[in-house]
Amino acid sequence: MPAYDLIVRNSKMIDGTGFHEADICISDGKIAKIQRNTLESNTSHVVDAKGMLVLPGLIDPHVHFRDPGLTYKEDFLSGSKGASAGGVTTVFDMPTTQPVVTNASMFQEKVQIVKEKALANFGLFGAASIDNLNEIEGLAQSGAIAFKTYMVAPPKERTPEYAGSFVTSSGQLYRVMQAIKRTGLIHCIHAESDSTIACLTDELHSEGRKDPMAHYDSRPNFTEAEAVFDAIILSEAIRTKIHLVHISTAEASELIASARERGANLSAETCPHYLCFSKEILNERGPYAKYNPPARNPRDLESLYSALNRNIINMISTDHAPHAKEEKERGREDIFKAPPGTPGVETRLPIILKMAHEGRLRLQDVPKLTSEGAAKRFGIYPQKGSIAPGSDADLTIVDYNEEWIIKAADLQTKAWETVLFDGMRVRGKVKYTILNGETAYEQGVGFARPGIGQFVRGKPSN
Repeated sequence: MPAYDLIVRNSKMIDGTGFHEADICISDGKIAKIQRNTLESNTSHVVDAKGMLVLPGLIDPHVHFRDPGLTYKEDFLSGSKGASAGGVTTVFDMPTTQPVVTNASMFQEKVQIVKEKALANFGLFGAASIDNLNEIEGLAQSGAIAFKTYMVAPPKERTPEYAGSFVTSSGQLYRVMQAIKRTGLIHCIHAESDSTIACLTDELHSEGRKDPMAHYDSRPNFTEAEAVFDAIILSEAIRTKIHLVHISTAEASELIASARERGANLSAETCPHYLCFSKEILNERGPYAKYNPPARNPRDLESLYSALNRNIINMISTDHAPHAKEEKERGREDIFKAPPGTPGVETRLPIILKMAHEGRLRLQDVPKLTSEGAAKRFGIYPQKGSIAPGSDADLTIVDYNEEWIIKAADLQTKAWETVLFDGMRVRGKVKYTILNGETAYEQGVGFARPGIGQFVRGKPSN
């Protein structure tokens, strides 16, 4: 009689083809067998998933856990606890920490710092700019999951957080793309037009504008579309692979759709805050609703849902970007003084499940949007993003029928006072998060020991 480390009984698994009922048998951190009515009793642990949905462990391909150097905002323990409580088993952390991850030595140091804290598997981005072209190959060899480049410069006071990760011209972006192409990894791009935003911001300052809506007016829709167009054209010319992060506009979605029709090697993501809020949220919540790109218009929301349902946008990330309350409050009288970003790693799944329940997304597409899409694009499928024999035993077990209200004070993030989703009614409560065959989180019980998350090395993908 086979012995398993864990059996998840009565699993109602969900994938793009529908629902499948079976038991999931796990050994040595892998899915060993999927079958109905498993009779084996020689098992150290059993989880009964009756009445719940079982998804491939969620992947969040875009988080800022601020570790090292900015850990008063978040660190890898608090961030990955939030991930685990939200059903996320793998996160990809951005390189904009202190120091910025611009070379192999810094990358390796960051791995050592965060691995002892991790309650989720983690991949780490390398920064890529004109300043570290000679370091890109070393970052890839060290295991970078992908590379990140901003097409817009940060405010001067935040340059230390971004130095080595941004470009300010198409020529610079072209050279960075060429260097990344040689690694075979994905080039992730924050697409906003630096020069146009600077021009509009100067105009607003000259008019004395400091109100919350000035943030939107400094970065209107066309500033994203302009940068997306440039990034796509250059990537097609070079024949390299790009991934456009946090897409927010109808114009950008249309550009992506056209490029995909031409056969461009292109993927894209959006985030829950672009699917939930229009720009009026800036007037309602002020600096707490400031993020880049900004909240948009109802037309844009509808376009994003359409793009997700047509697989033009391939995944929903969070861009989890926590800041201290006092930092956000600096924008109370002058919106330009507030840092952009909002926490979201713990709340993504219930928000998406609410959207599915309302018919805005298809329930069977949720695994693709939250796990499978990222796993395939970043070269870690079917190791991740799949429930199949031989895949890593990363599972999210959620009660889809449970409705609840997000209470920011109950979340794991250090920046809970800044959570934009506080008070939102959502659907689907994570009951268990299974990580590498272990129970990393159980509702009402708590978390496993820190450090059980594993480093996920980057692999060239198609």
